[in-house]
Order: sequence, then structure tokens, then C-alpha cells
Amino acid sequence: MSETTFDRSFYVYDANHRFAAMYPLLARQIVDDFGITKGVCLDVGTGSAAVCIELAKITDMTMIGLDAKPEVLELARENVARHNLPPERFRFLEADVAAIPMEDGTVDLLVSRGSIPFWEDHVAAFAELNRVLAPGGAALVGCGFSRYQPIEEVRAMRPKWSGEGEKDSRNDWKADDYLPRVLDQAGIADAEVHRDAYGVWVHIRKS
Repeated sequence: MSETTFDRSFYVYDANHRFAAMYPLLARQIVDDFGITKGVCLDVGTGSAAVCIELAKITDMTMIGLDAKPEVLELARENVARHNLPPERFRFLEADVAAIPMEDGTVDLLVSRGSIPFWEDHVAAFAELNRVLAPGGAALVGCGFSRYQPIEEVRAMRPKWSGEGEKDSRNDWKADDYLPRVLDQAGIADAEVHRDAYGVWVHIRKS
């Protein structure tokens, strides 16, 4: 699975972004759910770095954004400046999710919102995420919106393709038995799959 177009405007994170109302709420939800506010946060498929940016506003974490597209990372750096955040708190890595250039067990909080439909090898990707996650660390990986949002707002924001099921290959990973099988093959025992009206998410807490 791969993206075929590059919409520059989608990666400019400002008040006019289509998901501008969601990202601060998702960041708050992540902190509330996992209680991690210090250490290293890795955002996989960072895109505009919106999740990084909003988490940086409410935590003391060092933020690392990973994306395979250099043009996206350039816009991510611009977004950090746009939100008046200190650039020294952020580091950006150009890499694939299946080959993260970080040492084992160095990530305290791992987030990935919206990139999973585009991963080529989900087993390899989850194995790599688990490798870099530190003991005691947590991860939120999936696609969806914050449960702190009104559901009507979520329905209005959701892209059309996400509701087309098997008609669009970007939805293949949502099949009921797919993620449990992938997580098992990746050797991840401490994981749960959460499905509701807001999205599909994998929660990992590494013991």
C-alpha cells in the first residue's frame, strides 16, 4: 500500500487544517490514557507533525517524528516554527516504519495516527515498533479520531475512503481477524485492539 499523490496543503498544520480541532484533543486523550509525560516520544508517519506538536505543548517529552517523505518532513519542521515551539525539542527522521534508525528500547511513548493504511508490511512494522519501545513504554497505533470529540464532528471529518470497506485496499487492515494475527506474528503479547465509532486502534503496553 502506498500513497500516490502529495497534497502539500494537507501537511500545513494551522488553524485551517481539516483536522485542526481533533489533534489537541487526541494529544490530551493520549496523555490521559497512558500517563506518560517525560522521556522520548516517537511519532511514526508524522506527516505534518501535528500529533508531535500538540503533545509537546502538554508534556516535557523530546519529540521525534519519522516519515519516509523528505518533503513532508520539511513541512513538519515549518509547522514546529509556526506553533512557536523550540526546535531543539524536535528531531525528524527520514525512514520507513520497517527500518527505524533508533536503538532498541529507546522510546517511552510511541504514537502513529493515520499511517497504518499505507504500510507495506504490517508484521515487520509492528515488530520494529515493539523493538524500539522501552520496557514500561506504551504505544497507540491506528487510524481514527479522539473520543473527546463530538461524534457528529468525527463523522464530518472522516475521509470518504475510510467508509468504503473492501472497495478500498486502505481498509484491509481493519478486518476483524487481521490485527490480532499481525500482532501475534510480530511477537507482541501486550497488545489490545480497540474498535468503536471513533476508529480502530492498537494499544501496546510493553512489560
